[in-house]
Amino acid sequence: MYFEMIENMKEDRCIICHLKNKAMNKFFDDFLYESVNDYSLRDRIRKGGICSSHARKLESFGDVLAHAIIYSDLLNSFKNNHRVDILPRKKKNQEQNICVFCEKEQNFEDTYTRAFSHYFKTQPKFKVAFAEKGFICQRHLDQVLEKMTSSSTKNELLSIVKRKIDEIITHLEKIKEKNDYRNIHENYTSEEVKSWHMAVRFVAGSED
Repeated sequence: MYFEMIENMKEDRCIICHLKNKAMNKFFDDFLYESVNDYSLRDRIRKGGICSSHARKLESFGDVLAHAIIYSDLLNSFKNNHRVDILPRKKKNQEQNICVFCEKEQNFEDTYTRAFSHYFKTQPKFKVAFAEKGFICQRHLDQVLEKMTSSSTKNELLSIVKRKIDEIITHLEKIKEKNDYRNIHENYTSEEVKSWHMAVRFVAGSED
């Protein structure tokens, strides 16, 4: 995992988002082609359903037969369990209702944020690589910091991230200046164009 993280670092995408998304894509592939007939897994999906974001993601893979199998289960479950006389008056236990894909995604996030925390503390080359070409979104940064026990390590990571954020802010300010009528003739640089995308990715995470 160490080399996987080093090799996939890019200055304009969150390393945790990227690796988590790659792992989820493989999980979706494996699910559609190998696990869709797994009765125990389908039973968990019947009980927990599929959240809207993962339903759309699964739909994008375009496997017609797999969707027929999954959604005939879900629709029949809805039809059989939603009658006025048996509707639950209290919410079910949240653990029983979690989307299978959400649970898997959380596991991947935990694995990669834990690995990042460990390598940043123990591997100097990892720290240098992240400082030079790495990026992490706000949510995953918080998860990494939660897993760190050393205040000095936390401060070191925050210092690197804040330096990267300062660079983004500088470019964003340039964009604002260039929209002043006195500077309207000036074009955006490639770094300025990239900066507002990076700002979104820091706040909302990366999709690639």
